[in-house]
Amino acid sequence: MVSKREKKLVLWPHYFDASLTRRQGRRVPKASAVHEPGLERISHAATVLQLRCVIEEGAAHPFLPWKKTGRVLIESGKISKEELIRQVARRL
Repeated sequence: MVSKREKKLVLWPHYFDASLTRRQGRRVPKASAVHEPGLERISHAATVLQLRCVIEEGAAHPFLPWKKTGRVLIESGKISKEELIRQVARRL
């Protein structure tokens, strides 16, 4: 688990998945979502934004423990999680 003291934000692939509804966990508008967003794709978008990130493969979201999609940890700095999600979605 990532603590707030580490100042890292967690991005899960389902935040950007166009095949999911908002209720199922998508956090961006359908127009900004992509089909099958992978960890590498999210990591590359974060790198384009000049953010440091680490890929954790095999991690499962607490609400989807059976689905080990992995996650991307991003050093947040002063940006909010919602703004980070929007910026990453624009670059996917």
